[in-house]
Amino acid sequence: MSLHSSWIINYAVVVSGAKSNSSSQPVQQQQQQQQAGEPDENVPTIAGSNTAFAPPQTSSSSSSQARIANVAQQQQPSQELLDLISRQVSVELSASQAYMSASIWFRAREMDGSAAWTLEESDEERGHGKEILEFAMKNHFPVTLEPLAAPKNDWNHPSEVWETILGLEQQNTQNLLRIAAVADQCGMYGVKAFLDPFHVEQIDAEDKVGGILAKVRGADEALLWQIDHMLGIEAEEEDHH
Repeated sequence: MSLHSSWIINYAVVVSGAKSNSSSQPVQQQQQQQQAGEPDENVPTIAGSNTAFAPPQTSSSSSSQARIANVAQQQQPSQELLDLISRQVSVELSASQAYMSASIWFRAREMDGSAAWTLEESDEERGHGKEILEFAMKNHFPVTLEPLAAPKNDWNHPSEVWETILGLEQQNTQNLLRIAAVADQCGMYGVKAFLDPFHVEQIDAEDKVGGILAKVRGADEALLWQIDHMLGIEAEEEDHH
């Protein structure tokens, strides 16, 4: 081997050894750090652990979770709402008794059409009370029945009976609107949805009773009997449904 060839071989060995040492040194340092329990500076870690870095929650995700928690907190019935729903069961039963008292008054005066119509309404009001009670029980709302006062029965004229009934319907409308308003404050939108059909029925009831009262006021005996007859037909049709 010539001197020139020997020199080239020695140079290649030296260069190769230098590269090997430079490339293996970081690996050896990483192994020493891992054995010593030290984190690798090239691999991000979560503070307090040696696990790989996980992206932190962004401010938008935190605010979203806060909004969800706030909504969940709002969707709890207040004590006022629970009291109003519980009381409404008794209010509907009281309305049922009032309509029944009117039916008895009409029947005693042989106004059978008006008696049948108000008796149908008595059953409907009782049905409303049962619907509200069932809704409350399904949602685990406490219900306490209240004592029912004896309904009015000392009217002197049919117009007085219808005035009492109209006032009853108007008060019931306000009661249901109050429940809906308090439910809205609590975020209890299921309660509001449940009450929607009741609101529609109250509009119809006030319109119907108000119309009857307007006809009865100042009506002569012949017109009173005609109104009574028409109410009897309506009650019969409703009964067939």
